[in-house]
Amino acid sequence: MVSLGELYYIMIDILLATYNGEKYLRQQLDSIFSQSYQEWKLLVRDDGSNDNTISIIEDYIAQHPGRIRLVVDEKGRLGPGLNFGELLKYSTLEYVMFSDQDDVWLPNKIDVMLELMKHAESMYPNKPVLVHTDLRVVDVELNLIAESLWDSGKICPTMGDDLCKVMVEPFIHGCAMMINRQAKAISTPILKEATCHDWWIAIHVAKHGRIVYCSLPCILHRQHGKSWNETTKRDFLHYVRKILGLSFVKKVRYYRRVGRMIRSTGYRVPTRRLVKKRIISILVKILQTL
Repeated sequence: MVSLGELYYIMIDILLATYNGEKYLRQQLDSIFSQSYQEWKLLVRDDGSNDNTISIIEDYIAQHPGRIRLVVDEKGRLGPGLNFGELLKYSTLEYVMFSDQDDVWLPNKIDVMLELMKHAESMYPNKPVLVHTDLRVVDVELNLIAESLWDSGKICPTMGDDLCKVMVEPFIHGCAMMINRQAKAISTPILKEATCHDWWIAIHVAKHGRIVYCSLPCILHRQHGKSWNETTKRDFLHYVRKILGLSFVKKVRYYRRVGRMIRSTGYRVPTRRLVKKRIISILVKILQTL
């Protein structure tokens, strides 16, 4: 665990991007304020909510003076990736964590991730470092769906050591990661070509630094509507449908966007190569189900 001495100088920015999140936002904020490690500040930017999200944030600002900063600007709705990108501009502390508005953090999440980060930095001094953990999957009522997102989704966290695999598959969840100051420096600004902030950051860190993982789930990751079935039913037929079915055809357009994103990071990767590598990745997962 982090020593008492470190509590006085290690500081963490937690970035929370919100949009119409009134239904679950209080649970997430309560879980952050219930953390065993409390040396952090919360930066929030709302993306134009028309529900009570802002009122809830203002309530917590009043209850916890000095702990929360609400970023207000005239940039309008940016979408989740650029919303987090905007928050990164206001981050000044040594470490950054990212919070979705509808999850629940387990009480030791920050402690675990900070200890992992400090260990990684001791192994890779002055390097950009991204650390991430597994996630526990729950439904909207927080009933357990899967103890491990990595196991249910057949995700191999060691892929973080392979830049090519990081480019092909977005397996690192922003809500389960922490980055250091060097990782932030090489990953910003987040450009409009980025399909999502966590994938963008992971690609940059995989290229220039180190990605380190911990298999301990530290978050209850809420799945909405039918999306939970995608988490739990990744069997043989699921992956066959991804290759032969309409869902894969639609993703060709998506991978064109991904290709633009990767090229904006400095790589020249044709869309057909991305699709080919994604097919190989899916075939490997099919073999894992047999």
